[in-house]
Amino acid sequence: MPHSRTPQLGKRSQRGSTLLLVVVTLPAIIGVLGLAADLGRIYIVKNELQTFVDASSLLASLELDGTSQGLANAQAAAATGPVGATANKWDFSTKTVSNVQPTFAQTLAGPYQASPGSASGYRFVQVTASAQVQLYFLPILPGVTSPTVTATAIAGQGAESSVGEGAAPFSPDAHTPADPDFGFTIGEQYTLKWAPSGQRDKPGGRCPGDATFDPGGGSSDRGYIDVGQGNGNSALHDAIVNNDYNLAEPLTVGSSLDMVPGNKHVGPAVDERFNQDTDTVAATYRTYTGNGRRVLVVAVNNAGDPGQVVGFAAFFLPPNNPCVGENKLPCCAEYLGPAVLSGKHKGAATAAGLYKVKLFR
Repeated sequence: MPHSRTPQLGKRSQRGSTLLLVVVTLPAIIGVLGLAADLGRIYIVKNELQTFVDASSLLASLELDGTSQGLANAQAAAATGPVGATANKWDFSTKTVSNVQPTFAQTLAGPYQASPGSASGYRFVQVTASAQVQLYFLPILPGVTSPTVTATAIAGQGAESSVGEGAAPFSPDAHTPADPDFGFTIGEQYTLKWAPSGQRDKPGGRCPGDATFDPGGGSSDRGYIDVGQGNGNSALHDAIVNNDYNLAEPLTVGSSLDMVPGNKHVGPAVDERFNQDTDTVAATYRTYTGNGRRVLVVAVNNAGDPGQVVGFAAFFLPPNNPCVGENKLPCCAEYLGPAVLSGKHKGAATAAGLYKVKLFR
């Protein structure tokens, strides 16, 4: 009988030890859980800010065109980020990203400046955004405060050596093939589509920049190239308006061009694309504020027969293009210089070339 109570005392002792162990380890358990929760919150905010700076740096890069207005537009795009109800939000879309610093550079390596003295050549954007994260568990520890989380991204207009889609089916003849700007003058109008040879020396038969210049292909050269669309008017229309074509191989410097013969009547297609722009008023690119439909990416040829690609450039469709109203008149366009694929402006580089906006890091 005296020994019958010993097991109950053992059980009570075990329960007491377990309770003591829980009491001792509970703060550590809570601390670990709190650490996981707060670190998880920091991780989420970091990803939210990274998404913002990635998108805003890409948007800002598209605005750069080598002008002070383009730089100002890029600064605004970087600060606000993409449009949308939650696009520039963090903390589970409850707070607006507000602490944003865009800087700009002429090369990927930098140096990056917040306010360059001149916008010329600035084609890279670095966007940094930061936010202070409110922690709920770690601040109970001595010396732990709410940290500032920062994210950075760099995007820009990277040089491209070829184009597989996005180019218009025109190819202006270079006046000086070896020149970085092909012998063209920025702001002057050159020929996209030549008038028939018998009309070229009549009033209105030439674009201003080609007043004393003849195409390398002679009388059969109309300025069109086959980018996979074929030779018909309907196919040219789709290539001009919708970029609807299929190149067997991308165009690159040195590519031989397949010229489209015949006069064709592409004035309606040029006019349709022109009228798809949100700015049909600007007489020149200098005052242009549209959506990019009036900006064409083209391959420039060496004025040979057959022509070969010597580079790429952007051209701007002017109002009252002569070819719109008369099939026998040329289609003219203003030379802009560097071209940006899928962009709505000319590029920011200091000379002609082909560029594409992309995220670098």
